[in-house]
Amino acid sequence: MVTGAHTVFSCATNFLNGRKCVFCGSFKTVKTARSYVKCMLCGKQKSLSKLCREITILQGFYQQQPAYRLASDLGLDAKTITRVYQRLGMVVFHAAELEGAKLSGEIELDESYFGGARKGQRGRGARGKSIVFGLLERDGRVYTKMVESVVGSEPFDPYREPYPQGLSLLY
Repeated sequence: MVTGAHTVFSCATNFLNGRKCVFCGSFKTVKTARSYVKCMLCGKQKSLSKLCREITILQGFYQQQPAYRLASDLGLDAKTITRVYQRLGMVVFHAAELEGAKLSGEIELDESYFGGARKGQRGRGARGKSIVFGLLERDGRVYTKMVESVVGSEPFDPYREPYPQGLSLLY
């Protein structure tokens, strides 16, 4: 079972105890005979056991617990947990993309190469390397984006794409 991070997920206790609606956030809920929580405001209901399982999966994702271990703890298939982890990862990715649109102030630009074997050519011409372009807000956030390809005849131009609004200085 997932343990720890009680301060991060302390708000989940209201959901798990059936005191708060997961759909509208109302505290006007009642427990039914089937162990469901029904909201008196929006009229929707949710199983407490499913809710507990979903919050446990969310805690496992947050704590970076492997999907196979969480699956064995919950008695579920590892593919199910992996699928949920992938969906959560996509949500985090899209949230980070939206966060990158809010950079402001002094911004530094840089590109780096990751992976590949060390043999042979290095840098831009090396094969099998992933190119990552980054924006660094001075004393703030970092925004990174993988670049699909950089061809010598078509150099990488960071200004070609629409970048976050509100940039005042680029280094």
